[in-house]
Amino acid sequence: MQAIKLIEFSVLIKDGKIKAWINVRVENEDIICDWNQYIFRLTDQEDVILKKWQERLENFEDARDLAVNKLEEAKLIYQDKNGIWKKNKNKISA
Repeated sequence: MQAIKLIEFSVLIKDGKIKAWINVRVENEDIICDWNQYIFRLTDQEDVILKKWQERLENFEDARDLAVNKLEEAKLIYQDKNGIWKKNKNKISA
C-alpha cells in the first residue's frame, strides 16, 4: 500500500488494483480521517470490491497512517511538543 497523490487534505491510496481517497482533518487538536467514498453502487463490481476493501479495519488503519505521514511530509499538519495536532497556517496546499 502506498500514498500516491495529495490534493489539499485528501490522499490517494493505492493497494494493488485498488485506489481510494482518504480525507484528513484536524479537529479539536486531533486527527480525524475518513474514506472519501462512502456511497457505492452495489450493481457495479468495482464499487463492491472497493466497499469490501474499505470495510477491512487494517486497510483503514494503514491508509490513515500513510495519509497522515504524507500530510506531515508536505508540512500541512504537525504535532506540537505536547502531542497536539495542528494545521500549518503557512501552507494551504502541497
